[in-house]
Amino acid sequence: MSRIALGEIDFGGRRGRLAAARNGARASLRALAAALALLAAAAAPLAGGLQAAAGPAVDYDIVYVRQPRPGDGEPTIWAEALHPARLEPGADLMLLHPDGSEEVLVESGFGSVTDPFVSFDGEWVYYSLFPDLRPERLNRQRDHLPLDGADVYRIHLASRRVERLTFGEFTPNTGAGRWAGSGPSGEAKGVNRLGYGVLNLGPCPVPGGKVAFTSNRNGFEPPRGHTSPTLQLFVMDEDGSNVTPIAPMTISSALHPTILRDGRLAFSSHESQGVRDRRNWGLFAIYPDGRGWSPLVSAFHRGQAFHFATQLAGGDIVVEDYYNANNNGFGAYYRLPVTPPDGGPAFHPAALESNPWIARTISNGKSYPFRMPFTPRGLVAITPFTHSDDEPAPPGPNGRRVGKFTHPSAAPGGDLLTTWSPGEAFRSYDSGLYVIPGGGVIRGPEELVEIKNDPAYNEAWPRAVVPYRAIHGVEEPERLEWLPNDGTLHPELPAGTPHGLVGSSSFYKRESAPGQAKSASYDGLDPFNIAAKSNSSNWTWQGADAGRYADAEIWAVRLLAMEPNTHRSYGPGAGKQFYSHAGERLRILGEIPLRKVDASGREVLDPEGNPDTSFLAKLPADTPFTFQTLDRWGRVLNMAQTWHQVRPGEVRTDCGGCHAHSQEPLAFEGTAASLPGYEIFDLSKETPLVVGPAAADGAPGLERRASGVVDVEFHRDIRPILERSCVGCHTQKAAEPPGELVLDDHSLVEDGLPGDYVRLARDAAARWGRPPVLKYKRWLGTNASRYVRKFQSRRSLLVWKVYGARLDGWTNADHPTERVPGDAATLPAGADPNAADLDFDGVACPPPGSVGPGARPLSERERATIARWVDLGAPIDRIDDDGARPPYGWFLDDLRPTLAVSLPRPGPQPGPLSAIRVGIADANSGIAPGSLSIVADFPVAGR
Repeated sequence: MSRIALGEIDFGGRRGRLAAARNGARASLRALAAALALLAAAAAPLAGGLQAAAGPAVDYDIVYVRQPRPGDGEPTIWAEALHPARLEPGADLMLLHPDGSEEVLVESGFGSVTDPFVSFDGEWVYYSLFPDLRPERLNRQRDHLPLDGADVYRIHLASRRVERLTFGEFTPNTGAGRWAGSGPSGEAKGVNRLGYGVLNLGPCPVPGGKVAFTSNRNGFEPPRGHTSPTLQLFVMDEDGSNVTPIAPMTISSALHPTILRDGRLAFSSHESQGVRDRRNWGLFAIYPDGRGWSPLVSAFHRGQAFHFATQLAGGDIVVEDYYNANNNGFGAYYRLPVTPPDGGPAFHPAALESNPWIARTISNGKSYPFRMPFTPRGLVAITPFTHSDDEPAPPGPNGRRVGKFTHPSAAPGGDLLTTWSPGEAFRSYDSGLYVIPGGGVIRGPEELVEIKNDPAYNEAWPRAVVPYRAIHGVEEPERLEWLPNDGTLHPELPAGTPHGLVGSSSFYKRESAPGQAKSASYDGLDPFNIAAKSNSSNWTWQGADAGRYADAEIWAVRLLAMEPNTHRSYGPGAGKQFYSHAGERLRILGEIPLRKVDASGREVLDPEGNPDTSFLAKLPADTPFTFQTLDRWGRVLNMAQTWHQVRPGEVRTDCGGCHAHSQEPLAFEGTAASLPGYEIFDLSKETPLVVGPAAADGAPGLERRASGVVDVEFHRDIRPILERSCVGCHTQKAAEPPGELVLDDHSLVEDGLPGDYVRLARDAAARWGRPPVLKYKRWLGTNASRYVRKFQSRRSLLVWKVYGARLDGWTNADHPTERVPGDAATLPAGADPNAADLDFDGVACPPPGSVGPGARPLSERERATIARWVDLGAPIDRIDDDGARPPYGWFLDDLRPTLAVSLPRPGPQPGPLSAIRVGIADANSGIAPGSLSIVADFPVAGR
């Protein structure tokens, strides 16, 4: 087999194209080019270029997408992480033969084809089809989403038979809107609708006759935006039946599942939870049934998306890195092993200096490598001559810009198929199909092997039309057993259970601090008056420590249930009817003490000699959750800002610590929580809550509530405390309210939110009270206001005042503070305003000796309620203009119950069926007795 490698040689100032033959030995193009360059110098009078014997670039068919190209310099629309459903109309599915001839497999008409994927036997091509993308069929009010949606199809290559697998099925939570009689994009009156269609995208075959794909059929919207809509992971049978959601945790969005040889699915996850940078996407892996999810490349490259991935013949993964929006999904490639080298930890440490440099070339043509925390061990840039940043591709040695890449795909012989656009590759493109030989590092575009680049089109999505064996040497990836749930993993999980177990071996073994520290005076954490968002990576990027603390302050863990947001785009109760800093409902599943003493009262140590902080808890499966580490009063020390899940019957105790991916894990076996005598906290039956120090050694007490989840909301839980104990002083009637803080303004000042709430928890613009010292006159970073720091009660002035102590681990003397609030001129001489903070005046609220309604001190429970409210993102129901509470506000249960069907098993049954086994559970509002209905169209126990 021969290939054509395209480069350029300067023949005495005349530019000519070089076509260099490549054979199976893969001779060095650079050596050949150098030799021909010498020949060219000696033969400068030649009128044209030299061309070696030409042959086909590849010896197999390629299926690809041919997209319209308007012309040089004209912008085009490409689907990418920010807009996964936006692309140009008129993109056809093509079949390209080795001799250069081609056929139209699927003509798109007014729509477009995208996301092709070849079946394991090489006989089918799966794809998604948008039926109509004309401007008049897009909703300009909703991110230009198409009214007609998109569906998954497959085409049989030999017969050209097309089968449609999805049909725009819309399955919203019925209690979260009035959906009857209205399709997702319909215009029926008095009912809710999305205003755009259902999108079924990214089909990927799975062993066992199944297909994974993403869909917004559940009708959710991302909690914090920056992509639209929420696409979640599903698996269906290859004929489109038995659609199963496998990743309820993909609350914001998931893109492009890609099968790995070990049977797992790689996919891109929008990691915008909490207050993290909304632009970040990571690459995760998950079993096709939703078990065992784990990161492959974590979302710690700020402002970037790890998206579009493939697995090469040798097993390594290639993933693209790009900045969303302006780059239309074009960026740079990295290659990494699927398992850690030498069996060690999967990732480098959190500390930036402990991570390797990753090669890239930016706009001035010079190499500027970068680092990121938790880099996968073995990762290497294979396109180091370009970059993934938000700017045009850099110029090469010849002055011409080197372009960018997208849509990687494995090919026979270890090669990597790719889409590459030369030039700037920034808003406008002239993309074509190319080979990166061996999927290895290339030093410039001249090492690419061109397959096809027609200037009239943008070619994209190349896929080798060969059986899986031709690339990977096996008939198909490993077939993983589907959600066994057979009762063999743990006595607490009987066969068919709708629950799972989650635990950890240690909270001492952690890397929760940021890995790119820039503020020495704050121990690398974000300063109080953060002057620029890049000042510290803590919370917004990587790391989530709420102030300075020692491991000895770790006393408990809080498990938070996380609920999605149904998108009532139009109709009754339209829009999000609550507000929180997370943009999603976070509810307390339970708070579990971590420290332990033996029968003699001695502290129990773990195998590494630290206090044993292991735990194990039972919770309803398919309920997204996350962790917060707590001090003895139940206040957040650090938080895992991502979504987690367990499937029915699953046990997850393998994290080895708290963010300890770069260390040798501490095995769960051998810790106290793994032993028979440990009390497993059953969060499906009760909600334990830490109530503050209750023992001589400072251990917190524990309150056990017989409830599903515990909520804290402003109107119901916080305002009554303020009105009784604070408003007596902090009133509009006072000539000078303490701290210039008014807490009896209930008028709606913005977005359905009252004045008392906005002053406390949503005043980043510093419109009320005392301003920040910075010249911006805004509260930046994670500061929601002067009084509340998002998810950080220990760093919030409001919580200092109710507890009567400074809680962030520093003292007033550690950082400068101005004498006159907001006036930098009154800082101590020579002080840097960026290092300033707030001082605690030593007086609790309400102050001793106060009279009137605020005379009674706050109880321990009331103080804990305020701290929990801050740590949950300060949730509040938005109020209608007429003062009514919304019907779909904070207390709406917007997560459907867990329904676990373990009998019959998927697929053909070995004999007569004697039972149907179903497990049901719900973490929030519970299950209504008598609401379960089962209909079988097959005999069960002879009936």
